Amino acid sequence: MLKKNRHQAILQLVEQHEVLQVSELAQSLDVSLETIRRDLSEMQDQGLILRRHGRARRLVAQPQTSWLNSLQRCPQM
Repeated sequence: MLKKNRHQAILQLVEQHEVLQVSELAQSLDVSLETIRRDLSEMQDQGLILRRHGRARRLVAQPQTSWLNSLQRCPQM
């Protein structure tokens, strides 16, 4: 399986299950633990997932700032 396809599959699995262990991902995708760890490191660096203690977790989308919040951050004139 190509890395790009693996990354897509990892994203889909993490989205479905929210949190998965590295060993579960490796078994599901039929790749080594080292391959999954490398993939997860890359994906975390890209801001796609969060890695913690042998697990991968989906990132929670940041709420969009409202127009009021953006006005409050603007410098006073």
